[in-house]
Amino acid sequence: MIRISVAAALAVAISPLAAQAAERTVVLNVDNATCALCAPIVKKTLSRVQGVTAVRVAEANAEASAVATVTFDDATADVPKLIAATTNAGYPARLKN
Repeated sequence: MIRISVAAALAVAISPLAAQAAERTVVLNVDNATCALCAPIVKKTLSRVQGVTAVRVAEANAEASAVATVTFDDATADVPKLIAATTNAGYPARLKN
């Protein structure tokens, strides 16, 4: 009986934290990603950020830089972490307007 009470109390205590977390999707312009191997590197780099659930990278072309669409849990990841990850890999990024 005590175990059930403790488990119930823990569930009630944790539930507000779960309610605050939300899935968020952002689009990043990624510089220096100009070759065929760059998009997979950017995708792998962003996928390794804790909290990221999905990444899609469109390769750069003559008119535009590469674009990464990233879905993440905003309780564990944020845009500065995503930008830092790509920048540390040699591909500076910024939020697409």
